Amino acid sequence: MTDAQSVWHLDGGRALTLAGGPEARRLAVAQGRVWLTLSGTADEPAKDQWLQAGEALALAPGQSAVLEGWPAADFELLVPPTSAPARRSFLGRRFFGR
Repeated sequence: MTDAQSVWHLDGGRALTLAGGPEARRLAVAQGRVWLTLSGTADEPAKDQWLQAGEALALAPGQSAVLEGWPAADFELLVPPTSAPARRSFLGRRFFGR
């Protein structure tokens, strides 16, 4: 995937709901301005927030957001890589004696 494919465009006057995911995510605005409403919890109410180009915020696992471009915006929704358990390969055993 190229960088251009990871950027989403949101036209002005359009809303987009980002459903809560199983892991933390990072929402970064590349261009324009976004008005978003973050889902709340039993302990904390939902809240509105503005993000401008160059700003980002972390979405907690399970947290959803509704975004609107003002007037339009480009953004990225990034998921941190997860670590896979280390596996010994055939080549590792053969060449390195493991």
